[in-house]
Amino acid sequence: MHISRRTAIKLILGGGSTLYLSACSSGVSRLLQQGGPSHLQEYSPIDRTLPSPAPKQFFADNFTKPHAVLWDKQGYLKANNLSIGAPTERVPLVIVGGGISGLTTAYLLRDLNPVVLEQDKRFGGNSKGQSWNGLDYSIGAAYFIEPEPDTEIDALIRELGIDSLWKIKTDEDPVQLAGEMYRGFWEGETLQGDARGLRQLDLLKTYFTSVNEGEAVPYPDIPITDPELVPYIQKLDQVSFKQHLETIVGEPLHEQIETALEHYCWSSLCASANEVSAAAGLNFYAAEFGNIAVLAGGNSRVAERLLERISATLSPSNLRPQSLVFDIDVTGDGVLVSYLDGEGALHTILADSVVMSCPKFVAKKIINDLEPERSEVISRLTYRSYLVANVCLGGGTQDPFYDLYLLGDGKLHGNSAQEASNYRRATDVIMANYAQSDDHSTVLTLYRGMPYDGARAELYLETSYEKYRKEFEDQIHESILPALKISPERVEDLRIARWGHPLVVPKPGMIGSSDVERIRAPFKERVFFVEQDNWMLPAFETSVTEALEWAPKVRASLTGV
Repeated sequence: MHISRRTAIKLILGGGSTLYLSACSSGVSRLLQQGGPSHLQEYSPIDRTLPSPAPKQFFADNFTKPHAVLWDKQGYLKANNLSIGAPTERVPLVIVGGGISGLTTAYLLRDLNPVVLEQDKRFGGNSKGQSWNGLDYSIGAAYFIEPEPDTEIDALIRELGIDSLWKIKTDEDPVQLAGEMYRGFWEGETLQGDARGLRQLDLLKTYFTSVNEGEAVPYPDIPITDPELVPYIQKLDQVSFKQHLETIVGEPLHEQIETALEHYCWSSLCASANEVSAAAGLNFYAAEFGNIAVLAGGNSRVAERLLERISATLSPSNLRPQSLVFDIDVTGDGVLVSYLDGEGALHTILADSVVMSCPKFVAKKIINDLEPERSEVISRLTYRSYLVANVCLGGGTQDPFYDLYLLGDGKLHGNSAQEASNYRRATDVIMANYAQSDDHSTVLTLYRGMPYDGARAELYLETSYEKYRKEFEDQIHESILPALKISPERVEDLRIARWGHPLVVPKPGMIGSSDVERIRAPFKERVFFVEQDNWMLPAFETSVTEALEWAPKVRASLTGV
């Protein structure tokens, strides 16, 4: 059995992490059935408190305070008459960041009483959600690949009870082309009579299926846990995803196939297929030919379940939202972690070890005396942005699909990914009802990746909300609703989430290089890095894999075992 985003790891950990999965779990199911502690609702990854209609504003990223503090630490402290003083508490472990990687690490190490510091009002990182009329939906990460049996991630998922919440998608996703919906794209339904297109489609479908199965053609598992796959993945990593696929078909890609793959890369990786490493692109796209695990609320439901389980063990005071870490200093006595709380007060903790589950560009700004070689790698990482719009519709749906890919006229318009993506706008529509049927409400989740540098600055302009809301509204009413045969009168709300720098683009030459080890290595034996940026691969599986690999090492640093 190969290791993949599907198997999502049988790590060589000496079996150690399995011991941590079952620790401290008694009584949790009863707690969850009772709805959990009331304080959890205040900072749950899923916001179920919004009125309808919701305020007309961007949700998700709130960049004002982090930018003000992290871009000029000393200036901010001076302007607010603050200074870092002696620590007021000592703890064994601090985890910086409450996304999937941070929460998974906290869960695995919950018996060590970690303190989790999350800068946002709600935990979840990019795996956040909201609710409308009792229907949960994602405003960020949407799904993950069903893990294969007898793997550590499968054991973790089942211990958390996630398998009782998901719906497994096995059918091919539909596409919208020239205003019509087709459910057999990879069966050639949209290329009938086009011999060249059908030949390429058959070659690529066979190839992706073979890679997904991992037998005749290896699956490019990332994180790399099988040494035998290193040369294969390094070779793939030297070329772009598009270049690699053109070697498979032996000619330039058919424009309709290229459009479908390009849109997928915009949506999933915020980059063009020309920019994405073949190792990363194949890791992502081949997995789509397997089983997809879908939950109401997307991956925010996994984050919420992790938080529920952690809260059953830890004191509420260990879970600290609105805690912006801005300074980390490794000393002879431990690690000084300084943060600002929601009221702006400054606190300093002395920890024996620290886990950094925040983006690398943030780690670079807050860790003092970081090695030049690590800083240099981080400075070369490219972060991209995306928008998510949720359309709230009165009434149920008769024929729920999961993910509808919007191919437009099957062509790319413009001379660059920036021009083409701004012409196309949203590239796919997820049906939030897929895993949570509802006869009275429907939510459509639209993803608009921004596969070019400079998009973040556009999103931060004062006029950006009105601009992008109008663009979503135009696309919804002119294209999406007519294709789905949904009356515009059913639209009751539109909610838009903005993500400024949620992911790193996995460019060619990075995953297979020494850059990975440079940014993953512990800092001064006390600071550990557990986050998807470790492998420049923005996936749920990367976050969980890294938590499973590093949790035993963090434990050993604290207990010697």
